[in-house]
Amino acid sequence: MKKLARTLALFLSAVMMLGVFSACSSSGNSGSAPAQASGSTAAVSASAAEPGKPDISEEVTLTMYLIGDRPVDNDMVFEKINERLKEEINATIDVKFMSWSEYEQKYPLIFASGEDWDIIFTADWCFYNAQATKQGFWEITPEALETYAPMTAESMYPEAWEQAQVDGKVYMLPMNYQELTAYVWMARGDLMEKYSIESLNTFDEVEAYMQAIVDNEPSMIPLDVGSDYDRQFVFDLLWNVESNARGDDRYAVLPPSSLITCVGENDAQANVMSTLDTDIFLDVLTRVKDWKDRGFWSKNAVVNTQNNTESFQAGKSALAVMNINTAKSLYATLQAEHPEWDVQVFDAMNGAPATIQSYLANGMSIFSKSKHPERALMALDYLRNDEICHNLFSYGIEGVHWEAVGEHGLKSLPQSTNYAYDGNCNWGIRNDKFWRTVEGGIPNLEELTDTWKANARSGRYLTFVFDDSEVKNEVAAVTEIYNSDYKLLQLGFTDDPEGDVEKLKAKLESAGAATIREAFHTQVLEFLEKHPVE
Repeated sequence: MKKLARTLALFLSAVMMLGVFSACSSSGNSGSAPAQASGSTAAVSASAAEPGKPDISEEVTLTMYLIGDRPVDNDMVFEKINERLKEEINATIDVKFMSWSEYEQKYPLIFASGEDWDIIFTADWCFYNAQATKQGFWEITPEALETYAPMTAESMYPEAWEQAQVDGKVYMLPMNYQELTAYVWMARGDLMEKYSIESLNTFDEVEAYMQAIVDNEPSMIPLDVGSDYDRQFVFDLLWNVESNARGDDRYAVLPPSSLITCVGENDAQANVMSTLDTDIFLDVLTRVKDWKDRGFWSKNAVVNTQNNTESFQAGKSALAVMNINTAKSLYATLQAEHPEWDVQVFDAMNGAPATIQSYLANGMSIFSKSKHPERALMALDYLRNDEICHNLFSYGIEGVHWEAVGEHGLKSLPQSTNYAYDGNCNWGIRNDKFWRTVEGGIPNLEELTDTWKANARSGRYLTFVFDDSEVKNEVAAVTEIYNSDYKLLQLGFTDDPEGDVEKLKAKLESAGAATIREAFHTQVLEFLEKHPVE
């Protein structure tokens, strides 16, 4: 594994030769004044700490926010984690959760709430850039990393550190895990057999299965999409399949996706456009409208607060769509809860390549107003790199929720239903050094993975970060439209697809979408100077 420590050491040597740090100190409370080896609130005290070591004489309780629903045994697991952290860094963690149905609304609010908290899950899809540019996160400098997170400095992939930079500064510890993302359908094998459905490898087969449920299972919803987590999930999957079918002319949606902006992935001129102006948008809209009209999801999908995987697990629906990592966890849980369902997993990519994810797909950040940012960084260092903490957070308590199988495997035990494998937003601390896969998991997982690895690719704009500082008003207006009108279309709620698309275009233009596209165009050209189209 490449080591970041050597890179950081060279960086620090060069900086210190220039005397940059000679005039710096840290308050320990501001994202613009990150921790330093001396002069900070966690500075070494001759009476309270060993020379050259952080002062941990004060016991602190750190508050950490995670995404998702709180596992039943979460307190039991974190009692064990806190025993370890108390022993090592004299700190404990109080965990709070934002459910999938509320996190998009709640996440930005807690930064302005006045609440005293310290650590939060973040990602390129979960407000990282937005909060980094608003000084919501505490800056993690190379010196802070060396001083308070030496295990992370030694083990982090250098490219992860590079990807995490926003305007040259880092505000996240990205996951230390190389992830391949692809999507799957999870279906009830017992119902497939009942209605003579052999596979779900194409959209046509998926349609046939859902139609069989509509026709014969009136108490079930075929695909119960809902909540902000997956309200646009099906549309995005269909859109990506259509886009990738264009080969070299495929589109890349520019992050954040809420700005409804894309560019030809191999367009050296960076002709930025609205996704509504692509030649595939209306085709995809027509298909999701057909699925909605045929009753494949609820008429109340817009206000449904339960995501489709939760509905599937509850037995309310016959089909779910999710990424493969979620599928691994849910499959293990359902095998224990409902073996009679004969759960089946199928490739939902329809030939589109799997994505080699950015390291920013999952990560952890520290609140810029944290009273103990250095101790928070130390805690994250242990959660990521201490095998005891990592395994507890990731899998639960050994002997209760899981047991080891060989060097890299595990078996889920019956009580894992109360702390599902990889199902409690541990993703930000995931470390491939300690990662274990479930034995007896998805039977065709290796076959699926081999297929995805054969054509996996990393999107050209995977590490592109949009600076919205000059267009904040326009971004706010377009985001509001995205969360209302645009999502209605993504669920197929329209009686006039062409007419409603035109109305939406006009509404977006009035909100300043053209100004946003101009800003994107400038920044994409700058990005391409560093990452040229070959």
